[in-house]
Amino acid sequence: MKSHELFVEMASENRLAILKSLEKESLKFTRIKKIIDATSPELSRQLDRLSGKDLILKDGEGYYSLTYLGKLVVLSLPNLESIAKRSDFFRYHDTSPIPHHLLRELDSLTRTECIEGVFVLVNKMTSLFEQIHEYGWYLSDDFPRFYIPQVEKKLEEGVIFRAIYPRNLIENLKEDLPEVLFEHIEIRTLDEVRIVINVTDSFGMLALPGPDGKIDRDHVLIGYDEQFIKWCKAVFNYYFEISERYQ
Repeated sequence: MKSHELFVEMASENRLAILKSLEKESLKFTRIKKIIDATSPELSRQLDRLSGKDLILKDGEGYYSLTYLGKLVVLSLPNLESIAKRSDFFRYHDTSPIPHHLLRELDSLTRTECIEGVFVLVNKMTSLFEQIHEYGWYLSDDFPRFYIPQVEKKLEEGVIFRAIYPRNLIENLKEDLPEVLFEHIEIRTLDEVRIVINVTDSFGMLALPGPDGKIDRDHVLIGYDEQFIKWCKAVFNYYFEISERYQ
């Protein structure tokens, strides 16, 4: 099967609904008909199409189930659905800084919200800062100096901070930032940073380059669910492993 043929099969809501209905168990015709609310002729037509592409099969007792190929396709659907849901964001943002293996887990972004406007973002982040109790990890191309008092406060409360910044930025910041930040924050460097990841025990944030190649802080994704936070940690850890400890 060629890729465009598979996409054609995925272009029908009814065919998608049939595949999803069979994800956990084998079902008979009448049960599938009830689940997807289709007429008998329409369901028969869609089942024949899916069978013809080896996505489902029917056993001797009349039960339909997913083939190995069908199971793989269903496992891939959440990622495609997440991309479709966030198409307004991905259309204008370069995802190449996201590690390839984590591009396959974009369904982790499903429950994020898009924050528009730098001032809205600053106000949001200022409020969310109070919810940090355990750790704060930051991968960014810049350090907003107005966060310094909040970082110092959280350090006193025992919050563990890690940060990854461009090497030249750290050299410039060293003269401006309090020494306590360098003493108590694990800072690492990269030659270049083209993605922003803020991840804490209560939220995660993602910002990507826009059409001009610069990181777009006017449109960022923020999420609070465990799956997105875990995904953000994985992105951070990828860059953490390839970065160098700042001396």
